[in-house]
Amino acid sequence: MPPVMTDLGLLLNRASDPESFERWLDLARSTGWCERPVRLAGTTHQIDPGTGEIFSSYTTAGEPDGHLLKACGTRRATVCEPCSATYRADAWHLVAAGMRGGKGVPEDTATHPTLFVTLTAPSFGPVHSRRDENGSAQMCHPRRTPPCRHGRPTHCRQTHQPDDDRLGEPLCHDCFDYVRAVLRNAHATELWRRTTIGIRRELAKVMGVGSSRFADHARVSYAKVVEYQDRGLVHLHVVIRLDGPTGPADPPPEGLTPERFEAAVVSACQRTHFSYPTIEGVTGKIRWGEQIDVRQVALDSVTPGAVAAYIAKYATKSTDAFGRLDHRLHETDLVSLDVRPHLKRLVTTAWDLGGRPELKHLKLRHWAHTLGFRGHWLTKSRRYSTTLGALRSARAQWSANRRDSTPEVPDSAAVKDWRYLGRGWDNPGDEWLARTAAVAAAEARKLAREARLAEREG
Repeated sequence: MPPVMTDLGLLLNRASDPESFERWLDLARSTGWCERPVRLAGTTHQIDPGTGEIFSSYTTAGEPDGHLLKACGTRRATVCEPCSATYRADAWHLVAAGMRGGKGVPEDTATHPTLFVTLTAPSFGPVHSRRDENGSAQMCHPRRTPPCRHGRPTHCRQTHQPDDDRLGEPLCHDCFDYVRAVLRNAHATELWRRTTIGIRRELAKVMGVGSSRFADHARVSYAKVVEYQDRGLVHLHVVIRLDGPTGPADPPPEGLTPERFEAAVVSACQRTHFSYPTIEGVTGKIRWGEQIDVRQVALDSVTPGAVAAYIAKYATKSTDAFGRLDHRLHETDLVSLDVRPHLKRLVTTAWDLGGRPELKHLKLRHWAHTLGFRGHWLTKSRRYSTTLGALRSARAQWSANRRDSTPEVPDSAAVKDWRYLGRGWDNPGDEWLARTAAVAAAEARKLAREARLAEREG
């Protein structure tokens, strides 16, 4: 969107000094054209610890606006698209390296049995859905059945479009079990932890060893991402790899074929469950849904690059499509919360459950904006592949070397004095310039990728 006339003066003022404008562009470009950069002011001195001699100094006093800009680094695309694109790229490399090697992972890892598993949630009540069979969309709930106990219809003979706002909405909000749905989200991470234990036990049975001795023979590594279904329940997309006892550099035992590995994973996912106390004082049970999709990576037309792209895409998603649940909520936010009725009911249910003493340990009010889910969106086991921190450090070092060719002074120490000034651009003119540049940069990257692809195919 172009700037309004009141912002035109800000643009002209920014461009009036060519030297200052070029420096501002350098600072803005260094953030990747972040939509809400962090503004910092301060100094850094490189000194000799023994003599106190200052080798070099940097201060923001001479910058165009008297401060330095740093990217916000968020993963959420609804908050900052440029930073989420960087996070998505890092997530892709992290996941892909665990399937094909690279980034410190041996390339022989590509020969290890690797599965791409999707774990869904059970039903807590019928919802409007879109089902595809043989490439053709089917009616939502075509079978005519008697009305529910609240007098509402339990069928829907419409074929919903992908952008239909009713997708995920219960056919009857009063029939949907919101309490158990929120509690299931709250325990999803624990369910996955127990599932990994179950996988190791199943594999130990196949090898004929005790489960306590499994680590002496093999290791299971994974990377997983959380996705919210339209009905507000979390499900998991997981890459699971079988290694030898020391990790990716060690081949798995010969007896554990990909078929046996797959069978063990499916069995563990189907059998894993546990009970938790509900607010009524009865016992509830949490488990995975009946639909468990398992595919062997590098087979079944599932390539490491495609799997990594799929997982990285969901790593930048939010609880809702518009980012209205991107932050923790206060009680005053519940009244004016602008989300569809089903999500709002899940949020308020989580908030109400968070006030019950017997569920205090779940801290559901703290996690009401995530509908009760209390884990991280993208996680991995220790030896699956590289880390996001290592990828960021490598990128920061590459940027520093590209920006500054001055050789480092050995045995120098950095003395820093920095303070936080705020978040976001100084004015609407700067914000418009950054958004315009971000769009141009994204288009340039797209064209470059297409050119490289055409060159390889040619």
